[in-house]
Amino acid sequence: MTEATEADPVTSDLVMGDDPETSERTDAAVAAFRRQLEGQVSVPASVVQDGLLDLWGILPEGDTRTVVERWLTETLGRNLYSVTDVDSRLDAVLSGQG
Repeated sequence: MTEATEADPVTSDLVMGDDPETSERTDAAVAAFRRQLEGQVSVPASVVQDGLLDLWGILPEGDTRTVVERWLTETLGRNLYSVTDVDSRLDAVLSGQG
């Protein structure tokens, strides 16, 4: 089982700049994405695509959005993702290390 947690507001501010509305929307999108993953070991790439598209639509232009775009492109060639991989990659993306 994966632990769904809200993104740290300090981390979100680093990713989103000073826009609290974007930060809140991003936190909500990530939390919703993680709720979909709860209790699963692996998920189809289409589930990852849906979650990433929601996140991509919220993110402002910049490095974080570019990382999400690359991840979205990767999903086209994959069938399955482990939930632990998705969780750790979400953490990396949100911390700006993706």
